[in-house]
Amino acid sequence: MSGMNQPSEGRDIWSADVVLNDGGTVHLRPINPIDTARLQEFHSRQPAESQYYRYFSAKATLTDAEATRFTNVDLQDRGALVVEDGDDFIAWASYERFAGRDDADVAFHVDEHHLKRGIATILLEHLSTMAKAAGITRFTAEVLAENRGMARVFRHAGWDLTHSFESGVIDYAWSLEDTPTLISNIARREQVADAMSMARFMAPRSVAVIGASSHPGSVGRAALEIAIASGRDRTIWAINPHPQTILGLPTFASIDDIAPDEPIDMAVIAVPESALADVLGSCARRRVRGAVVLTGVGSSFPIADVVREARRFGMRIVGPGSMGIAASTTARPVQSHLAPTLIPTGPLALSVQSGSLGASMLERAVALGVGVGGFVSLGDKADVSGNDLLQFWDDDPAIKVIAMYTESFGNPRRFARIARRVGENKPIVAVRSDHGRFDDALYQQAGVIRVDTVRGMLDTARVLALQPVPRGGRVAVISNSASPARLLLAELANQGLAAVPPPQTPATPTGSANDWQQVGWSMDLPSLAQLVNQRRTDGSCDSIVVIYAPPTAPHGDGGAARFVELLQANSDIPLVMVVLGRNDGVLTRESSIPTFAFPDDAARVLGRAAAYSTWRTEAVRNRHPADRPISLRDARAHGRNDVADEGTRGDQDRIAVERRDAAMREVIDHALELRPTGTLLPLTATTQLLAALDVPFADGHSVATVAAATAAADRLGYPVALKANQRPNKGRGRDAGVALDLASPEALTAAWAEIDVSVGGLREATVQRIVPSGIECRIHATLHRSLGPIVAFGLGGTFAESLDDRTIRLAPLELAEAHAMITGTQASEVLADLGADVAQIASLLVAVGAAMDRHDDLFEIDLNPIVVSATTCWVTDASIRVRPPTAPDLPTRRLG
Repeated sequence: MSGMNQPSEGRDIWSADVVLNDGGTVHLRPINPIDTARLQEFHSRQPAESQYYRYFSAKATLTDAEATRFTNVDLQDRGALVVEDGDDFIAWASYERFAGRDDADVAFHVDEHHLKRGIATILLEHLSTMAKAAGITRFTAEVLAENRGMARVFRHAGWDLTHSFESGVIDYAWSLEDTPTLISNIARREQVADAMSMARFMAPRSVAVIGASSHPGSVGRAALEIAIASGRDRTIWAINPHPQTILGLPTFASIDDIAPDEPIDMAVIAVPESALADVLGSCARRRVRGAVVLTGVGSSFPIADVVREARRFGMRIVGPGSMGIAASTTARPVQSHLAPTLIPTGPLALSVQSGSLGASMLERAVALGVGVGGFVSLGDKADVSGNDLLQFWDDDPAIKVIAMYTESFGNPRRFARIARRVGENKPIVAVRSDHGRFDDALYQQAGVIRVDTVRGMLDTARVLALQPVPRGGRVAVISNSASPARLLLAELANQGLAAVPPPQTPATPTGSANDWQQVGWSMDLPSLAQLVNQRRTDGSCDSIVVIYAPPTAPHGDGGAARFVELLQANSDIPLVMVVLGRNDGVLTRESSIPTFAFPDDAARVLGRAAAYSTWRTEAVRNRHPADRPISLRDARAHGRNDVADEGTRGDQDRIAVERRDAAMREVIDHALELRPTGTLLPLTATTQLLAALDVPFADGHSVATVAAATAAADRLGYPVALKANQRPNKGRGRDAGVALDLASPEALTAAWAEIDVSVGGLREATVQRIVPSGIECRIHATLHRSLGPIVAFGLGGTFAESLDDRTIRLAPLELAEAHAMITGTQASEVLADLGADVAQIASLLVAVGAAMDRHDDLFEIDLNPIVVSATTCWVTDASIRVRPPTAPDLPTRRLG
């Protein structure tokens, strides 16, 4: 990324709430002159050994000059950050640039009582980002050999270190350029910290119900009842200002009345809105680890201030407007919610933003026969979000599938990064109340299974929770009735799945649904088990659907128990059933076979499962591609735990990337020097930037007169195209400032005159070589206000906007994602008919995405048209805009 100098008044951008590796939160900010006394106090309370490690000498106190120098920094040549835990000053770190150079020395000091919480590491991450914004490219550090903790921080951070040893001191040095190991390590540290933060809610040793009530039917009463029912191995406190006993528990007037040495892991809060801010403040100062706020609040409630104060003291908040949480897969299961009964345990995790819908979703999930191992009603998402829950559930082996109902994204890029990593291990099914094309792109790229309804979400989640993920799209159909089989076959085709007929029935194009009917009404459930076992072992299918139409009104279990008993055990072929005449659920209470009342619902779920399987296979296959862009934009790139190590990209590839970026950087910086507020690049600069990207751009010359145009055409060779550099937004051909296939000087002169009239004065134009004819496509990349850089692909040319045939992805792209973008458009069929090599287009998509991601002052790249033939691919027109970034890249590990 480009350097960006920050004025001192922009200090607040470097302030952040962060999660440490023990799950606690602290506040990190730039040091200020008013911190002088606090820095002196911090230093004086550290043991002599710690002081010696920091200053290489015994230093019981700082001199006034030293304290003043350390606290007066410009965040350019000298920068420093402090860490606050509540009212306590617990760490600080600084860098100081070497005079006249672009490298700086760094040093750290962490309170002895807060070691091993990951403070030095997160300070290093934030300090390096601040330094890069100031144009510093390298850090150095001197560490005493016996200071193993600090040495470990540098070695494990993820940068490429060099070091030397002399006289008991290790000299470390490293470039601040992002590396794959750095990306991987930051993502893993973030995941561990977020998961630990959520563990405070999921396995509390003690719970305080604030607002506990003796009135049946009240929220406070319901919360206390569920807490007691699920809390046999934990301490439960009832907080009520009126002295009494509720459900056998003595009450406390406030949380401050509980003995100070009694740790309180979680508070469940059901108090009036007027009392909520004070209650949360008391919980934070009391060092409660997490608060679940059942109270709903209005728009005037100062929620941002309350959350900021809570985080400062290490407390996370679920809600407000939550209906509670549940976790049955943890070592200390907990249920603190407003659902009327305890939730049976199981492999499904459910995140719900809406508090009022939560109870209905839980009730439906239980009715469908799938237990819920984790449930969180996020409510207004003032603090804890679905991203935090994904981090926690990713590490829970008992959770097989995650279902999410969300109404908004707080940090879409972070969601995409985390969901993509989690999705490689376990499916994520999501329904959003208000979605659009950008949301669809977000879900597709992250591998999230998007559905339109809550019912569809729960149906898909329960099948993936109870059955294996299919390996492909071949579906064996076993039915004892033709009519429902016909419905199933039609929907399987709609889903792009291939129905596999029974072994005794030839697969013919004219086969009817009767081909899938086995032996008519006489076939009972136990008889179907033999056919299922045969399909599970013959290798002909990836999933199985059994349709059972009882010959009479259902009575008993219709042989279901015997069917389950006869099935081959431990198959990796998923099985779903359609049982006519009964509700959706499971075949038997003890089985894990999901059933549907109607065949089209079953087919839609299998279609989603097969699409997810395809995405996951591709994601894993492309986990270490050589063409992956190296990036740290908003966590930057993909954030997987297993991003390729330093050996994945060879030295030559790395050098090529650095040279490309340097060439682009020179073009962009020169443009912004001439027009600091931003500009549309002229043809020469556009050509240079595209050349740095290895984009095949048709040769052309910028000219200002018709005589210069004819001279340029003579050099290029006829035929040529003439294009006004400033064109109207509407119209076609010469009315829009474009004339093609000009075969002579006379034709060029006439075209110049016509365009001069149509554009109201032709001051500057481009004469360009004509490329072989073909299909016109478009690649358009720009900065989205919340998603960051996005890349779109579709048909191009004059009608590109009106056709609106495009696919969208977040940058940067992997090669497989680029190919998926192409196949997802109408252009794909046209290109296939032409026999075009789409690999060239895919490479262009990857290159454009990487450029947008790595250069935050690239605002727009529009390649339109890209003329693709059977053997060539040429960009014939390009528009590139640059503008200074509104803010520097901020460190990844920070709470929003």
